[in-house]
Formats: sequence, structure tokens, C-alpha cells
Amino acid sequence: MKSTRAVSLLVLGLARVAWAEDDGALKTLTLQEALAELDSQSPTLVEVRSRVADARALATQARVPLVPTVVATGGYTRNSADARVDFAGTPLASLHPGALVIQPLGVWTVAGTVRVPLIIPNAWADWAAAQRAADSVAATAESARLQLRASLAQAAWAAAAAEEIVAVSERAVSVADEHRSSAARGVTAGTEAPLSVLKAETEVVKRQSDLAQARANRERSHLGLGVLLGKTEPVHVLLPPVADSETSAQVESLLAEALQSRPELVAQEAQIRAARAQMTAARLRWLPQISGSGTVFAADVPYPTGKKEGWRLSLDALWPLYDGGLASGKRTQAEAALLTARAAAEAQRLSIIQEVQDTRRDVSVSRERLRLAEQQRDLATAAAASAKRTFEAGVASSLDVLDANDKLYQADVAMADARGRLGIARVALDRALGRMR
Repeated sequence: MKSTRAVSLLVLGLARVAWAEDDGALKTLTLQEALAELDSQSPTLVEVRSRVADARALATQARVPLVPTVVATGGYTRNSADARVDFAGTPLASLHPGALVIQPLGVWTVAGTVRVPLIIPNAWADWAAAQRAADSVAATAESARLQLRASLAQAAWAAAAAEEIVAVSERAVSVADEHRSSAARGVTAGTEAPLSVLKAETEVVKRQSDLAQARANRERSHLGLGVLLGKTEPVHVLLPPVADSETSAQVESLLAEALQSRPELVAQEAQIRAARAQMTAARLRWLPQISGSGTVFAADVPYPTGKKEGWRLSLDALWPLYDGGLASGKRTQAEAALLTARAAAEAQRLSIIQEVQDTRRDVSVSRERLRLAEQQRDLATAAAASAKRTFEAGVASSLDVLDANDKLYQADVAMADARGRLGIARVALDRALGRMR
């Protein structure tokens, strides 16, 4: 019996030492600090932001047909033969002194061209569609950011519940060890059978097993928080008190806040505007496009004008009379995209309404469960204290004490779980309302 107790105490002592060593390296952050780190270094958010940058880059590319372009060219040309006309001794000699080069044998040329779009109707609509698409991606990225922040806060509440369960388990081990000592004294005094000590020893081992599992869960929760923050070490997050004021507010006001704040609806609205712009672009493809260009050029051999440099200006018009069905196809595609975006926006709106109502209900239920858990814990505490007193007085049996202590432990665990679930439900409500920014 003494050896079993010694082994149990050794296991418990080693577990406490191991946790103390781990706790010394545990990084502690407030919730706001953790959220700030999440925004700055989360790998998931880095990936999300890269998608936004990609969408913005595509919008910049869509603007290219609307801005002037400058092109420089140069090269060397080698012909099989040259052709020249010499006007010396002719009446044209005064107009063109020297030889007129029709085709040089070899010539180096350079040129620079500036093209200025003047009227490109469909390009403006294409650019607007690309901008709205980028806005949709940005809003979707913000939605992912808020969801990740909510996940971090919920994980922190789960970790807080795990920490509380560890404290409960440590207390349960202490209570079980105290009862074992009391049972041993009863056996020595002849008021208890040796079986009561064996039962108490079994209870101690059971509570030590619960404690080991609770500590493992706590470490897993802390490590999960670290992974969310892009770290390889565990993190402890200090949580503020739970605020429950919104659950008493009218559902209509909560729905109005959610429908105004949720980035998912912003993303869907941007998709609708992008589809409309695409429809406009498809219609404008039938209009003419006008642009102007200017070119300066030079060569090491005189041109037929007799000069080695020159310039030209041009006004260009392009009117697509038949494009093989490209414009009509793009219009049909844009109409389908518009219908899809409108349906998705309505589905998103209904989903948000349901989410707000469900999370509000979850907060109310979680608060009621916490109230009942606290009441159950108070009753279990009173019952355990009564069982302990009556056992020491020789009225109650050891089994009564063990049963009362077990119910107290279960009540403590249920209260810790209920408190964590209330925090998680409150974070879910904030997320449904478009908060967590």
C-alpha cells in the first residue's frame, strides 16, 4: 500500500515538474496582442493578402488600354543589293543633291512611338469590372481575416477551459489524497476496513490519470494557439471578461448591424457590380475605337527625303463590324455572372440572418448552462463537505465520500466547460455581427 502511494506521489511530482518547466518557456499574450500578431505574421493571412495583391495587379493590367504607351525599337537590316539614283547633271539636281537611296545595302535604324488612346469605350467598362472583382477579393480576404481572428479567440477560450480543468484536477487529486489519509487513519483506529483504503488509493490513481490527461489537453491547446500565430512554441492568451449585453438587444438591431458590417455581403455586392460592368463592356465593343500615335525615327543612311531622321503623326480608328460572336458571347457570359452573383448575395444574406439568430441563441443557452453548472457545483461542494464530516464522525462510509468527491469533480469540470463554451459562443456572435476587427 505504501509503495503504491509512493509511486503515485512520484508520478504526480514528475508531472508537476514537467509542467513547471514547460510553463517557464510559455509565452503569455493578451488577446489584443495575440490578434495583432495574428494579423502580422499568420501564414494563412499572408496567403490571403497575396490573392488580393494578385487581383489588384489584374485590375492594373485591365487599365493598360486606357493609358499612353511608349515603344522604342531598333535594328539592323542587310539587303542583297542596294539601289540608288544619282541626279547629278540633271534638272532635279537642285531639288535632290547627291544620290537618292532607294534601298541601302545595310542600314541601322532606331524609332520611338507614343500611342495615345482617345476613345476606347469598352476598355473603361473592362477596367471597372476588374476593379470591382479586386474589391470582391479584398472583401473576401477581410472575411477570412475575421474568421481567423474568431478562431484564435475561440481557441483561447477552449485553452482557458483546459487550464481551469487542470486546476480542478489538481484539486481533485489533493482531495482524493486527503481522503486516502483519512481512510488510513480510520483503519489504524479500527473504525474502517482495509478495503476503504484500497478504494481511496484507486480514486487517487484515477484522479492522477485525469490530471495527466487534463495537462496534455492544456499543452495541446497552447500549442494550437502558437500554430495559429505561426509559431512552433506554445502560447498562453489572457482573456477579458465575457460581455453579454447584445443577447438582450432586439434581433432586428443585431441583424441590421450584421447586414451592414459583414464583408461577405460587400464581396457579393462587388461581384454584382463587376458583372454589370462586364455587360456594359460587351455592349460597348460595337463602338469605334480611336487612338493617336506619333513616331520619331532615324537611320545612318538617308531616307528618300534626303534626311537621316523624321517623324510622323497618325490618327487611327477601329470599328469592329463583325467579331465572330465575341461581343454577344461576352454579354451572355456577363448576364449569367450577374444572375449568379445576385443569387449568391441573397443566399449569403439569408445565411447571415440564420447565423446571427443561431449564435445569439447559443449565447443564451451557454449562459444558462453556466448558471446551472455553478448551481450544481455549489450543491456538490456542500454534499462533499457533508460526506467528509460524517465519514470522519464514523456515520458515512468511504464509498459515500468517494461518490460525493466524484460528483464534485464532475461539477467542477462541467462548470469550466460551460464557462469556456460561453466565451466561444460570444466570439461566434461577434463574428456573426461582423466584429472581431
